[in-house]
Order: sequence, then structure tokens, then C-alpha cells
Amino acid sequence: MQIIKNNKDAKMTNSTNMTDLLGTWELLAWRSYRDGEFYKFPMGEDGKGQLIYTKEGIMSGFLMRADFGSEVPGSDTKASKCLSYAGKFRIEGDEVIHDVSLATIPEWMGTPLIRTMEWRGEQLLLKTTPQSGRDGAKYSNELLWSRRETVL
Repeated sequence: MQIIKNNKDAKMTNSTNMTDLLGTWELLAWRSYRDGEFYKFPMGEDGKGQLIYTKEGIMSGFLMRADFGSEVPGSDTKASKCLSYAGKFRIEGDEVIHDVSLATIPEWMGTPLIRTMEWRGEQLLLKTTPQSGRDGAKYSNELLWSRRETVL
């Protein structure tokens, strides 16, 4: 699968509606940025993920390291190895808002997670809102997704 890396093939996101998102999406890349500069791959360069949007307005996302299955039984599964959340979603302009009701990060529950949408051909780039870290730096993430299946 080809990853589109520039904006020349991006379409305007203000025309995105709910049906554009419906279906199952596969993670192509997850990159974190510190003060606008590439910082790391949170789940490794080969991280895996699935994002699902339903016509009922429900979403779920799961992200994990590719080596997660090699964990020792009973070992600690911290967010550095896997992350998931679910809830309702809605679209406002060029943003999709995930209203989190279930999460592996407890402080996310009851919190809206705002993602800016950018289309790159048929691929969907979701960008997080920059947040200040304990060190005072601004951290953000970009997750690139490819559609696996369309829900009608």
C-alpha cells in the first residue's frame, strides 16, 4: 500500500461528512511530534491499529506494538504497548470529535478527543491537538489510515 506523504493530493476536509468515515480503517503510520519536529513512532515503526466508525455514530480505535503478542503471560500491558478507546463520534467542520466512554487511559473517559481530518487521496490523516508536556514542549500526533472496508 502506498503512503501519500505530501499535501498535493489532499482534498478539502470541510466537505467531509459522516458517510466518508464509515467503515474499518487500518493504521499505516503513527508519528509523534515535539514542538513541531518529528519525535518518535509511539508504537514503533511497524505499529498496528484499527479504527472503526459505524453508521450509528459509534467509533472504536485500537493501537498496539507489532510485538505485543510476544508479551509474557501476566505481564503489564501499559499504554506504551497498546491503547484503545471507544465512544460516540461527530463531525464539526474539518474535525472529528471522539466522545470517549471507554478507554485504557482512565482520564480520557468522558473527554472529547478532537482530531483534525486531512484527506490524502483515499487515505485519512488524523491530527491531534498539540498538548503541553511536563517539560513545557508541545506534543502532537499524526495517524495515517487506509480504508479496509466500507460500511453501507
